[in-house]
Amino acid sequence: MLKVFGFVRRHPDLTHDEYRAAHVGYHNSFGRRLNNIRGYVLNVRANASIESTLGSLAKDVTHHEPPAFDKLWDGWGQLVFDSLDHYLSAKSPGHDKPGPHGLEDDARVAAVGGDGRFLYGGSPFQFMVVEHVAVPVRRPERKIFKLTQFAKRRSDLPEELFRSYIVGRYAAVMSQLPGLRGLIFNFRTPIDVMRKFFEPEAEAFTPQGAVEREKFFGAWDCITELWFDHAGQFVGGRPMLNALDALEQELFASVCYREVDETVAVNPNRSPSPSFYFR
Repeated sequence: MLKVFGFVRRHPDLTHDEYRAAHVGYHNSFGRRLNNIRGYVLNVRANASIESTLGSLAKDVTHHEPPAFDKLWDGWGQLVFDSLDHYLSAKSPGHDKPGPHGLEDDARVAAVGGDGRFLYGGSPFQFMVVEHVAVPVRRPERKIFKLTQFAKRRSDLPEELFRSYIVGRYAAVMSQLPGLRGLIFNFRTPIDVMRKFFEPEAEAFTPQGAVEREKFFGAWDCITELWFDHAGQFVGGRPMLNALDALEQELFASVCYREVDETVAVNPNRSPSPSFYFR
């Protein structure tokens, strides 16, 4: 399985709600049709601040938040494919457009609707992640509360040890949160998933684009996704797990949380793909 994150900044001409509507609506209608896609989830940072959502707990669980962090992103998509080859060839015409003689190729799928220059403020920050599913997500047929943790490891802690401790001791304690519907840890890899996916002239490959991307990457080492029925479950349950405080001091140089609005365009399927049309 290949899992790719693509963080984006909204176009400056769009309000937060306009960006969300355009991404969830028009853009997702083409993104979910990418060839061989096995999962597509969009996360848009919630309108409400984390302080208003978590109350006084937000201050207790936030340590050394990166400056101006919210200016670096407004949302991110999660793409799941069976292989790197499937991902790199996904942006090609989709043979799924009804026509007078049956299915026809739709070139707009290759451009993912062609709205990128109007939707985004610069190129997405696209990267491959290795995930650890501590608690498989159980989504009901209604909106639930999704919380995202951005954590940066301590500089004196080797990367492999950091990952081992996160998926081991830290995940074991975090999994005890009351009402937890899902818990997934994501670690960025150095594999280049942008060079053959975006055009060579894309803003991402300019010197300024590289600076912005590395600034974002430098703000965290692990992105953790948590799902609950409502925010009160995290607010009420987090203070009960005192072991998390000690672990976070041991592991993290900085940590902060954001609520996101999640839209599942293609439900992620990590099982082997069948030999027939599977969406």
